[in-house]
Amino acid sequence: MSEEKSTNISEEMLRRLKSIGADLWGNLPAAAAAVEKDEASGEPLNPDIEEAWRQMVGIRKDAAGKKTAEKGAAGSDAVRPAAPARKQELPPAAVTAEKKPLTLDNLWRTADETVDWTDAMLHTSSRDGLTEQKKWSFYHRMAPRVLAGDTEAYAEVLTTENPLGDLAEYTAGMVLRTPDAERVECVFECREEHLSQRGEDYLGAVSLRVARDLLAVLPISEVTVTGNLQGREVLKVTYGRSQLLKKNVAFLNPADFARECGAVIQFEET
Repeated sequence: MSEEKSTNISEEMLRRLKSIGADLWGNLPAAAAAVEKDEASGEPLNPDIEEAWRQMVGIRKDAAGKKTAEKGAAGSDAVRPAAPARKQELPPAAVTAEKKPLTLDNLWRTADETVDWTDAMLHTSSRDGLTEQKKWSFYHRMAPRVLAGDTEAYAEVLTTENPLGDLAEYTAGMVLRTPDAERVECVFECREEHLSQRGEDYLGAVSLRVARDLLAVLPISEVTVTGNLQGREVLKVTYGRSQLLKKNVAFLNPADFARECGAVIQFEET
């Protein structure tokens, strides 16, 4: 091969490597195919360019001439970059420490995952794999009755799932009722220390969180929440599913939203 032709090949390969390097990790199979095409043509590659390519894609040829990818299965035809160094993961204790505790300023922002009862009826296991099998089996067994509006099934789901269990710090007691297929009623006993310090914020945050959890776990249309203090009703509000669907709860003021939903609030802040 003439010196001029060899120079042209080198320049072309350098141009290709420069282009490939910019997008190496996004399109490795296509890049490898381009170089392999030139190798198959019988034209010798510039040794320096070939070695640069080998280093970039992490390929080594074994004694039989097969290409294997670093960190890949022996004999694999796949072309993969060497695995990048993994970032050091925080130990479980540190992760737990970083989790924000529930407060009156974020209580309503999170809620239980919504149960798709139709999906649960049609499938014996979670299609996305995010729900443990024991829980999904319970959903699958209960789904026909829940979708039929069986209020006894509602009560069984609420007892088993206990969706409001993490609100114990904010309530002195709680009773749930399932009067019909469209509604669930919750009556909770207020904690006086919260009510006396940030009354409206407290009532709004707790009632909205209650509504979100109950609407997530059951296919109902509305939740009525009543707050009592020493036998006296201080809050009553009904949250509709259709109202909540129109809101971004992350930016709601829970006390204002409770009023928007017709809340009756009767207490005196000290």
